[in-house]
Amino acid sequence: MNIAVVTSSRADYGILKPLLFEIEKNKNFKLQIIATGTHLEKQFGNTYLQIEKDGFEILKKIKLGVKNTSVDEINNSIGKLIPNVSKAFSELKTDLVILLGDRFEIFASAISAYVLQIPIVHIHGGETSAGAFDEGFRHSITKLSSLHFVICEEYRKRVIQLGENPKTVFNVGSLAIDNLNAEKLLSAVELEKELNFKFKPTAALVTYHPVTLEKNTSLQHLKNLFEAFKAFPDLNLIINKSNSDTDGILLNKEIENFVSKRKNAILVDSLGTKKFLSTLKNVDLMIGNSSAGIIEMPMFKHPTINIGDRQKGRYMAESVISCGVEVAQIEKAIKKGLNKKFIEQIKTSKYPFGKSGAAKMILNQIEKSYASINLKKAFYDLH
Repeated sequence: MNIAVVTSSRADYGILKPLLFEIEKNKNFKLQIIATGTHLEKQFGNTYLQIEKDGFEILKKIKLGVKNTSVDEINNSIGKLIPNVSKAFSELKTDLVILLGDRFEIFASAISAYVLQIPIVHIHGGETSAGAFDEGFRHSITKLSSLHFVICEEYRKRVIQLGENPKTVFNVGSLAIDNLNAEKLLSAVELEKELNFKFKPTAALVTYHPVTLEKNTSLQHLKNLFEAFKAFPDLNLIINKSNSDTDGILLNKEIENFVSKRKNAILVDSLGTKKFLSTLKNVDLMIGNSSAGIIEMPMFKHPTINIGDRQKGRYMAESVISCGVEVAQIEKAIKKGLNKKFIEQIKTSKYPFGKSGAAKMILNQIEKSYASINLKKAFYDLH
C-alpha cells in the first residue's frame, strides 16, 4: 500500500517522525513523503533539510514561493496547492493519505485526496483553537477523513459529535511521547555549546504565532510580550521564528529587532526535533501561544505561559498558565511560572495525552481498517 504523508512545517514533521519510521519499517507499506509550505522556504529555515538529514526521501516537493503572509497570499497558496498535490497523489499512485493537524496546506491536501477518492487518515482532530483559521480547517479535514486518531478522550467525543462513526475514531495519545522516547536528548552543557546560549539563572523558549481570526492584533500583542520581558532582565530567551500564517513575516521582523537589542536573547529558525525536545527539558518556561506549549512542554512538567486566544478551547495540563495579552497580565503569568511553589506543585501532575506507542497503534489500526473503509460514509447522529 502506498501511503502518502504530507508535511508542511517543522511543527507537523516533528510530531509525525515516529510514525514515518514505523511506516518505513513495515514491509506492507511504501512511504511517500510530500513536503510543502515553510519546509521549502529559506526565510523559514528550509526545514526540508531536516527531513532528509533524518534519512527520509522526499518524493515530491511542492514549493509555494511565499512572498508575504497576507490573507490574499494564503488564499493563493491554497489555490496553488490543490492541483499540485492532486498531481503528486496521481503520479505516486497513492492508496492512502495521512494528514496531521490543521494548517491551510493540510486542508488543501485533504481536498485533493477527497476529490481523488483516496481515503484520508487524520491525526489530531477534535481539538479547538478559537483564535486561528486552523479551527475551521481542522474540523473540515475531519469531515473529509475516513479514520481519526486523537490524543485524548475529550477530543474523541468531539469528533463523534461532528458526525463521525465511533468505530472510526481512536484515542491513541500523543505521538510526542514516542518522539521523546526515541531521542537521546542533549544535556544543558551540550545544548549551550550548540546554541551559544546559557540556561542559568533562568531561561525560556518563546514561540509566538499570529492569531489569524483577529484583525491586526498579533504584532501589538507580541510587542506587549517583549515589553513584559523588561521586568525579567535575567531571563535568558531562545526565540523561535513565527510561522507563515497571516502577518508571520511581520512578526519575524519584530522578533529580529528585539533579539538584536537584548543581550541574553537568541533567535532560531528551527531547532529540529532533538534540539527542540532538549530545549524544553532544559528551560524553565515555555512562553507564547504555540500548541507545543500545550502538548509537548507538559511532558517535562515545566510551566507553559499560554498567551491570548490562539489556543483557547484546548484541554490544558495543570502546568499551563493561560493569561491575557496585556503587559501586566503577561508579567503576572511569568511570575507565577517562576514561582517555586507552583513549580513544585506541577512536578506531580499527570500528563493528559496518553502514553507511548501511538505510532504503532495508528499503523496497526490502519492495517485492520483499510479494507473496510467506505468513502460513502454516513453521518453518525447522536441520540
